[in-house]
Amino acid sequence: MAARVYVVDDDERFRNSLCELIRSVGLHIESWGNPEGLLNKASLDRPGCIVLDYRLPSLSGLEVLRIIRKKSSIPAILISAYADVQTAVAAMEMGASTVFEKPLDDNAFLNTLERLCFEDAHKVLKRRLCFGVQVQIAKLTEIERATLEQMRLGHSNKTIARNLSKSVKAVERYRQNVVSKLECASAVEALQKVQVCPLHDQSPLTCGRDGCPSERYIAGK
Repeated sequence: MAARVYVVDDDERFRNSLCELIRSVGLHIESWGNPEGLLNKASLDRPGCIVLDYRLPSLSGLEVLRIIRKKSSIPAILISAYADVQTAVAAMEMGASTVFEKPLDDNAFLNTLERLCFEDAHKVLKRRLCFGVQVQIAKLTEIERATLEQMRLGHSNKTIARNLSKSVKAVERYRQNVVSKLECASAVEALQKVQVCPLHDQSPLTCGRDGCPSERYIAGK
């Protein structure tokens, strides 16, 4: 899936030139001369990247980025004709990935842009995987989830039955339901699926309870 780049720069000549440069590496583009077009979008396609001019007619690039960060973690590049250390620090604090100074070093800019889009693609894939696991886990009943957590501890059916005050036959049925609802071929595969979240070094059973970032994927975050 090709990444989408959102460009905001009020200098039409520079903006058109920049868009042609970005298109040269096969990336899709949406561009505006003012930030309203970007801010009015209901969601931002991912993977992607935002390229913002620091000085805009209404809001500054930093102000636009501050608003964007309330709804999306999409990578962002800030471009300024007056870049200095203070500008760079402020941009990074606001969530920019990097700052480029005009006139651009085309090769350096494209290398950075492609890297950010590539990294975002991996992040999007991991969030999709994580979200998929959370959807499957959500299908489990309370007793099935408790059974799965006991399975993760390595307990036998007899021990699980005793710990949950259920019969061994009931536990066997819960285990079968767990394997089925997690869309796995075996209990071993089901345990592997809930061992480590694609986004975090913890079980999806835990990160789901803590508010897993995968839930925000649907909102384009």
